[in-house]
Amino acid sequence: MPAAVKDRATGRAENEDLVVTIAVDVLAAKGWLEEEPDDALIAALHRLYRANPVCQVEVRYSGELLHDMLASRPGEYLAAAFESECQEAWERTVATWTCDCGQTYKVLPGGLPGRPDDRFYQLVEDGVLGALVGTTRGIGISHNKACPGCGRDFATTVRRLADPQLRLFVDA
Repeated sequence: MPAAVKDRATGRAENEDLVVTIAVDVLAAKGWLEEEPDDALIAALHRLYRANPVCQVEVRYSGELLHDMLASRPGEYLAAAFESECQEAWERTVATWTCDCGQTYKVLPGGLPGRPDDRFYQLVEDGVLGALVGTTRGIGISHNKACPGCGRDFATTVRRLADPQLRLFVDA
């Protein structure tokens, strides 16, 4: 049983509170929490609990190790839903870049010092990252180094747009 659950009389606790407690323990074990959970986290977990039916499965501990490991699944699913929500919120903050042709992409910088390898992702309606469409270096057959909209090389276009003098010229 998770540590926070041991301190409670699980038979008397509401399922929602129990699942949230398990989720807090899972998040703490993954390194998301350095201190006690704040009210905003608890409120977010309760909101996600109500929005996800898979998290609402009743948790019942029997004392049998294998059964009790599986009994905590709703709390683990709730922690995963929280992580997913945080990932999507982060993806919405990723900077966009627009090619000369008007196509807009989300760009994740990467690579090593002196060897940049920016990755260009399709922009999805809700602002999260879509499919990887190309890179500035090209990382294999399945990934392009060119904009799907116009065929221009990503690295050359990025370099040109960053330079105020070269920005005046569009390579055909």
